Amino acid sequence: MTQDPTDPETFDEFLDEERERELLAAGLDDEAPEADTAEQRRPLVAPRDVPPDGGLPDGADPADAVEQARSVEPDEDEYR
Repeated sequence: MTQDPTDPETFDEFLDEERERELLAAGLDDEAPEADTAEQRRPLVAPRDVPPDGGLPDGADPADAVEQARSVEPDEDEYR
């Protein structure tokens, strides 16, 4: 059904009951954007860091070498 701006009877003031039940069953909030809820439900994946190979260069800090070897996922927001 299309909405006619001149006819107030065509506007749905509330979600229909079926849609409410679907959202409740899925554990979603109607006001949260779909992309946000999908990101929140995405399983956590342990970072896959690659240990430095071939030893450390002279004078290199081991913590710096590990940080430089860190793998970054394409969709990761907090990369360096």
